[in-house]
Amino acid sequence: MRELLIVDDEKHAVRGIRAGVEWGELGFTHIHEAYNVRMAKQLFDDRRIDVLICDIEMPQETGFELLEWVKEHSPDTETMFLTCHADFSYAQKALQLGSCDYMLKPVRFELLESAVRKALGRLAKTEQEREKLSFVDTYAHYYKLWEAYQPLRMERFWQDLVNRAVPASREKIREALRREDLDFGETALFLPLLISVQRWHKVLSLREEKIMEYALRNAIEELELVKRHDGQLIQLRSGALLAIMKLPDGRGELDGDYRQQLREYIAACHTYFFCDLCCYIGSPVAVEGVPGMYDKLVEQEAHNVTRSNEIIRLQDSLARPDTAPLPVMNGWTEMLKYGRQAEVQREIGEFLERMRLQSCVDGRWLNAFYEDVLQMMYHVLHFKGLRAHQVFSEMIKSGHAQTAKRSLADLRAWVDKLIHEVMRQIQTLDEGQSVVDKVRAYIASHLNEDLSRDDIAGHVCLHPDYLARLFKGELGLTISEYVLQERVDKAKQLLSGSNLAITAIAYELGYGNYSHFSKMFKKAAQMSPQEYRKLYQSQ
Repeated sequence: MRELLIVDDEKHAVRGIRAGVEWGELGFTHIHEAYNVRMAKQLFDDRRIDVLICDIEMPQETGFELLEWVKEHSPDTETMFLTCHADFSYAQKALQLGSCDYMLKPVRFELLESAVRKALGRLAKTEQEREKLSFVDTYAHYYKLWEAYQPLRMERFWQDLVNRAVPASREKIREALRREDLDFGETALFLPLLISVQRWHKVLSLREEKIMEYALRNAIEELELVKRHDGQLIQLRSGALLAIMKLPDGRGELDGDYRQQLREYIAACHTYFFCDLCCYIGSPVAVEGVPGMYDKLVEQEAHNVTRSNEIIRLQDSLARPDTAPLPVMNGWTEMLKYGRQAEVQREIGEFLERMRLQSCVDGRWLNAFYEDVLQMMYHVLHFKGLRAHQVFSEMIKSGHAQTAKRSLADLRAWVDKLIHEVMRQIQTLDEGQSVVDKVRAYIASHLNEDLSRDDIAGHVCLHPDYLARLFKGELGLTISEYVLQERVDKAKQLLSGSNLAITAIAYELGYGNYSHFSKMFKKAAQMSPQEYRKLYQSQ
């Protein structure tokens, strides 16, 4: 969200600038007006101004004086002057003060728009550099803390228990506690909390991710909630932190406004540690019940694909509504076949957003939707005569697949990227092929189907009669003659190079009737399929 301020003592000039450019298309949500420097300063006090367009000569104070003030009070604001004075000394002073442009009235609006785009580019670059520096500082701070960190005996005990290295029986647990010189008491109850990172806002190396995970741990250790309940934190896997709270004797709940503390923790992690996460709260259990409760929280985590940066109680999953039905994708498939990419992406995005708002999908639904999308794209590629592994094998590797199934937002981003890549490959193929090349590719990928002239013509969007004349003019064969030739050639390859039954070969080439296949082959090859196989497999 960007905000623009136009300053000029001539109101009609301000209104003209405001009306002459489609500011919304440039990303501005608020356009402010000021008719003197005093009004402009008041706006800066109340708003975050990203771009300032200012006149120079104004009553009381000049645009230069305003710019000097802005440099001190809002140094990130990009400024430009729009004036009637074609004076070199004015332009020189504007540049010395840090103005990114100096334009003369009346200005052409396309030039003004270009100058503002340039200012927005500078602003975005500055913000990226600042965010980078912020991340570097945060990373460096927690790297030092991480280096000094050493596991404690209590943590080792809980790790062994949750990982089932210690059997979850009271006798075995008491034995393990005695071995570590620990004592919880006979009636102690514990409340497990699972803090799970859903995504990092930046691409992190494995080392960077470990450091930032330690930052999350360090932050939650500082919560009053954790200190008051002797909370023990355990890193069981990447991106997941288990906090085990000891409850007061005789009570089955945490003290104080713990939800508010967790909400503030989640918000701080989102802002300062560049991640989205959820906190899953279990139910109070005795020490031997902690491993089972952890398993339930992990299951709840796996099913959560719609909520982010929230506190989610175990009871929420118990009352989960029935899962939504999967969509029928036939319509999207047909649209993609004929290049309607933007429309399909919009409809899929709207559908997934409805599912998010209804909160009626879980991890199983997400996985099934993912598989159905792959099936749809395979069908489109088959229709276009492309092989799937040549187009997006990289996108369906295990790591990418797991990322796509983390949430509806991740799935939507993956679907958009997949559709874009498939359509790009199809477009590249279309641009590099003649009409006849496209027909031949289509025939090659559909030899096992009942090919008709109308179907083939529909694939290349031409009238069947025109396509027939074009095809014969280039290859000297009719379409049906070419299809027969391709089937015979394919049959010869399978007869001489495989042990498939001849009936299976006939079926592979679209012939449901073996005798028809045999007659066709004998007419073209002057021998039966059996004779051909015997002749060429004996060589």
